[in-house]
Amino acid sequence: MRRTTTTATAAAILLPLLVGTAASPALAADSGDVAVTNTETVQARLSATGVFQGARVYEQLALTGHGTATIENPVSTDGLRNLDGFGGYTVVDGKLVSTLAVDGERRERSLSTYDKDLPLTVEITYTFDGKAVQPGTVVGKSGTLGVHFKVTNVTGKTQDVTYDDGTGTMATASAETVIPMIGQLVTVLPSTFTDVQSDEAGIAGDGRGGTRMQFQMTLFPPIGSATAEFGYTAKVSHAVIPKATLTSMPVSPLEYPSFKGGAASYQAGAQKGVDLTSGAMQIDDSVLKLHDGAAQLLAGLLQLRDGAETLSDGLNDEAAPGAAELSAGLNGKAAPGAARLAAGLNNQLAPGAQQLAAGLTKDAAPGAAALALGAGQLDTGLAQARAKAPELLAGLTQVSGGLANVDAGLALLYDKVGAAGADTAPLRGGLAVLRSKIGTPASPGPLLGGLQLLQSQTTTSATSAATIAGVAGAKATALADEVDNLDDLAALLSDPAQQAELAAIADRIADTSPASIATDAGGLATSLQGSATLAAQLQCGLTGEPSFCPRDKDGNVTPGLLQGLVGIDAGVATLVATVQGSIASSDPKAATLRAGVKQLQAGTGSLTTGGNTLVQGLGDLGAGATKLNAGADSLSKGLATAATGSAALAAGLQDAATGSSTLSAGIGDAAVGSQQLAVGLQSAADGSTQLSDGLTTAADGAPKLVDGTQQLSDEGTSQVVVSGQGTAEDFGVKYAVLSAGAERAQTEGMAYGAPDGAAGSTAYSIEIAGVDGNGASSVGRLILAVVLFAAGIGLATLARRRFV
Repeated sequence: MRRTTTTATAAAILLPLLVGTAASPALAADSGDVAVTNTETVQARLSATGVFQGARVYEQLALTGHGTATIENPVSTDGLRNLDGFGGYTVVDGKLVSTLAVDGERRERSLSTYDKDLPLTVEITYTFDGKAVQPGTVVGKSGTLGVHFKVTNVTGKTQDVTYDDGTGTMATASAETVIPMIGQLVTVLPSTFTDVQSDEAGIAGDGRGGTRMQFQMTLFPPIGSATAEFGYTAKVSHAVIPKATLTSMPVSPLEYPSFKGGAASYQAGAQKGVDLTSGAMQIDDSVLKLHDGAAQLLAGLLQLRDGAETLSDGLNDEAAPGAAELSAGLNGKAAPGAARLAAGLNNQLAPGAQQLAAGLTKDAAPGAAALALGAGQLDTGLAQARAKAPELLAGLTQVSGGLANVDAGLALLYDKVGAAGADTAPLRGGLAVLRSKIGTPASPGPLLGGLQLLQSQTTTSATSAATIAGVAGAKATALADEVDNLDDLAALLSDPAQQAELAAIADRIADTSPASIATDAGGLATSLQGSATLAAQLQCGLTGEPSFCPRDKDGNVTPGLLQGLVGIDAGVATLVATVQGSIASSDPKAATLRAGVKQLQAGTGSLTTGGNTLVQGLGDLGAGATKLNAGADSLSKGLATAATGSAALAAGLQDAATGSSTLSAGIGDAAVGSQQLAVGLQSAADGSTQLSDGLTTAADGAPKLVDGTQQLSDEGTSQVVVSGQGTAEDFGVKYAVLSAGAERAQTEGMAYGAPDGAAGSTAYSIEIAGVDGNGASSVGRLILAVVLFAAGIGLATLARRRFV
């Protein structure tokens, strides 16, 4: 009986201290200033299979300060009694109301029946030699015993939690939350249990040949689970079912030392997901703007290409061949003929007037008439050509202006791309800062270094706590036996006052029991080791380091956040460099868009030069044709006059000689102009071909830029947005669940609640019964007490004298 009381008392003192030892808030006292702390310890009893058999709750008020205060403490009123005296209580609406005077420190304790459901359920199952059995059937047998515990936090409920979805919008998710609970289960196996095996327990000797087993539980997600399952197997002889003790308490995962680092990691992970999503969305918007600009450039290049092809076809297929034929006719036929005519007129006048008159009448006059007609037609045709030449020059001017606009547009596009690259500078700077904060395993930054230090320190602390648990456990059993002896001795005393004094001595000894110290130190060791494991997992997520990360079936390790940041930084730099590189240089020899436009401008310049030459040639040819027309007309008239009368022969011949000289000069000028025209048109044709080829090359290359920017958005930046949102949601929901659990621990963590303005905490001590088949154990202890009565009465008398 006393061992149970001892465990409950130790739990009431020690477990709340693990939650925090901050100064208690002061109540609004009737006079003076009084600070109050309320601790509740629920002591429950379960059968060997976990069936609830009853529970009671110990209430303790610790008051410090000076003055008086009226306190209303919520309690269970069923079986309520005073542990500090025989006085009664005033209870109003389920609250124990008392006015207390305090001068320094004061304690008030009460005990009542626990009338609520426990926050934890325990299921224990047994196997013997591999077969399921009831616990009582194995007593006294020999074989292999298996014991399996299943502890469940049954405070779960579904509630809505909010988190940032990565885009700055607060999203809501439905999640299962529990009041966060931690605990440990301790059982001591007798020396008849050998070859003890367990994958979950901390195992140590109890100092008397037995085996002490301790199981730690973190009963809340996402750091732990609402259900913990564990157990052990052992080879037994004269088997019994050992009893076990489960202690537990609510904690805040945001404040409890073993968990607040993990909770902060979930919070930081959610924020990193938000930052990643925001940066990726900015990059994706810039890429889509670049895609729209490239599509507009492609449309303009296609229009220029079609126009250049039409111009090239006209110059190469019609204008240039026609000019070549004209030049050949003038130089090969007309000019030599005119020269021979002039020579004949000037050099063959001597043969005589008859020959001249006959020649003029039969040959020269009709020839002169035909020449006059041809000269008139040539003059008309050249006039029409001169009229069309300005339209050609105007068209070339428009093409040149269009190409200048295209070059200006490309320069503007280059600047916009550069500006877009500059817009990514904050993102790349942020990525660099984040990478420096993470660091590498060889050269860790503050974040990775902090995790490494956390892992090292928690591992060391876990080892130290386990050592403390072992030492305290070894001392606990011997002290508990002495307390039992005092209990038995007190039960034999007939004087109630002596019984009370001896019980008080036993209570003081029991209050110093190291059993709960060992239990809580073991729990602390397991929690610290769990934190070290979490720190290693966080290092894996940050760096993808193989020594911390699990491998898949192919032996590969999933890259960490650090590798993802490096990839994003490299992708942004490559995008800006590639786009600007395809536009930048205007050197005609370079393979860029501006270089192609420069080639087109050069071809257009050549066309313009050839067009000007053409206009000049047409002007010269027109002047010669005018002279030829005038000379042919004069020649025709002169020959007609010569034919009609020999009297006018001399004058007519003179006119003919003069006209033939003029004709020869005019045809010579026309021949030179036609040759210039042919050269100019050929240059124009070559330039138009270069213009068409350059625009075709530009138009063929531009779709790659359009497709590339779209592919970058679809397969790159948009996927980064999706990944960032997934990270923000995963970590955000988990941290929201931890926050909701912390709030529930604050508002629902106590069994009955604390007085207004007071600090409070609740601990649970659950005794799980064993089965040993010895129904006469209490009788044997009574006989032992009678034997020790004589020595005990002397000890009681001595104790009474010391405390009177």
